Amino acid sequence: MNGLINLYKPAGMTSFAAVARVRRILGEKKVGHAGTLDPEATGILPICVGKGTRCADYFLTFPKTYRAELTFGLSTDTGDIWGTVLEEKDASFVTEDAFTAILPQFVGEIEQMPPAYSALKIGGVPAYKLARKGQTPDLAARTIRIYAITLLSFGQGKAEIEVTCGRGTYIRTLCEDVAKALGTCATMSSLERISYGPFDKAHAVTLEDLEANPQLMAMDLILEHLPRVDLTPAEEDNYRHGRPTKISESVAGECRVYGADGTLIGVGEAASRGIRGVKYLGD
Repeated sequence: MNGLINLYKPAGMTSFAAVARVRRILGEKKVGHAGTLDPEATGILPICVGKGTRCADYFLTFPKTYRAELTFGLSTDTGDIWGTVLEEKDASFVTEDAFTAILPQFVGEIEQMPPAYSALKIGGVPAYKLARKGQTPDLAARTIRIYAITLLSFGQGKAEIEVTCGRGTYIRTLCEDVAKALGTCATMSSLERISYGPFDKAHAVTLEDLEANPQLMAMDLILEHLPRVDLTPAEEDNYRHGRPTKISESVAGECRVYGADGTLIGVGEAASRGIRGVKYLGD
């Protein structure tokens, strides 16, 4: 089996456990995910199966959209409500207008410090493992991109926001940083990923759905942003055997490559001298 699954992960399950469950349902060994969700977070967890795992890195280029709730006046060691409370502050002075007014400061390219409780590796060891031992991981701030932040609701010491962002963004850190800019503290109290590139919540399947109907989506779905090249039988034979492959189409750069029968067989790099294989996805 080769393809993709737009899986909706439930709360209380690690991404690794979700992959293991899919592996059992499909009876396939080669299964992976493209973008970790924290155990208590819900939402879109792209699953790659078989040769689909070779395309997982394309997800890293796609924007993601989250809905998050932050609770004012609390600071925790993990940056979310499931951690140990470190500090409590008055936040009664924070108004909806003040909250809305400060959000534009966090749109665009910004610097963000990754949380200590993250999967980033320090000397080969995940930062969260060091943090659990009472050590302070040596992390550096990095540049991230936030495309948009929208306030969905505000009141009773909480705010709900929708954030569209690029890779490497930590929403719990964003919640903390927004509160800090307002002169108080906050912790993320819920998180849902509602879209990830071409995947969205409206078309996601649950693990129960998958058990009832174990169908996969085509790998083409995450390659549609690349130009398409269709090979003739002779061109396909050359391509499949790694030989120089001249093509009649005027295409430059990365492209998705289809065989003479219209089946996706790989991702190639096209130039004036022809096309070479980058990822082979055929049988």
